[in-house]
Amino acid sequence: MVILIYVDKMALTGIEIFKLLPKTNCKKCGFPTCLAFAMKVAQGQAEIEQCPEASEGVIAKLKEAATPPIKGIIFGPKKIL
Repeated sequence: MVILIYVDKMALTGIEIFKLLPKTNCKKCGFPTCLAFAMKVAQGQAEIEQCPEASEGVIAKLKEAATPPIKGIIFGPKKIL
């Protein structure tokens, strides 16, 4: 039996996350700037929900993009066609 699971998706970079944020530098997230916050989100050291200024659409998009990519996995003998 051969099972192949593959999702072609890359995680967002800190700069890509920053572009989606409101850029108010309000510090409500606990970081001095939106850029610093975005970098921590990209590194997995902060959650996007910490930004009270981010819209629900942005939060949903970032949560989806933050899902780790899945690489191809083959179980069982490899079948050559």
